[in-house]
Amino acid sequence: MKKEIKIDNALCKKCKICLEVCPNVILKTENTFTSVNSERIELCFLCGQCMAACSEKAIHVLGLDYNKDFLDLPESVNSFNDLIQSRRSIRAFKKIPVPKEILEQIVNAISFAPPSFPPLKTEIVVVQNKELIEQSLPHMINWYDNLIKRLKNPVVRYIIRRKAGSERFQTIQNHLVPLFNIKLPSIINRTEDAITRNAQAMILFHADRHSDNYRADIYIALGYALLKATHLELELLQLI
Repeated sequence: MKKEIKIDNALCKKCKICLEVCPNVILKTENTFTSVNSERIELCFLCGQCMAACSEKAIHVLGLDYNKDFLDLPESVNSFNDLIQSRRSIRAFKKIPVPKEILEQIVNAISFAPPSFPPLKTEIVVVQNKELIEQSLPHMINWYDNLIKRLKNPVVRYIIRRKAGSERFQTIQNHLVPLFNIKLPSIINRTEDAITRNAQAMILFHADRHSDNYRADIYIALGYALLKATHLELELLQLI
């Protein structure tokens, strides 16, 4: 798929919010103008986060349209529709610790998620220790590094494809490999964190791999967590 981003610098007010929210550092400021880093354009997810964050509507991602693909955020949340329209995925986290009380409320919401097929199989681990997350990062980096190297071997690539299944392998081949081919050097040098993205806390969802239909249960539980986190964020914003 062709990737193209255009910036209307006549409208751009140089707030640099788009630079902050882009998960793959595709945009840059050069001579006071916002521009696209051509070396990283292939990393574009087409997520539209830069467009959504631009108050002046000065950014145009090929295939996305402000009138068709973006809703104005509701001024207040008074219904479930307001809640789900307010939720957006974030890949640029602030360096602010997440209070234990917030994490407990999210976990409580997860406990009400219906299992798609009983008995309950979803398990979670809550990590509130930023230092522990940083300690685990080299192990994650090593895993991805080994995966990219193994995929270069046709025999190993065939085995991984058989084991992962065609759908998951497509994701690895079309998304993960291009991403890490460009990002891995900076990730290894620790000049960029494209894995945990400097998260202050994490909730890990897992299950026994031999359980039946466990992925569906985890996705349902994750949906509850995302909606509760959005609800809590909106409550906190209203209190500020």
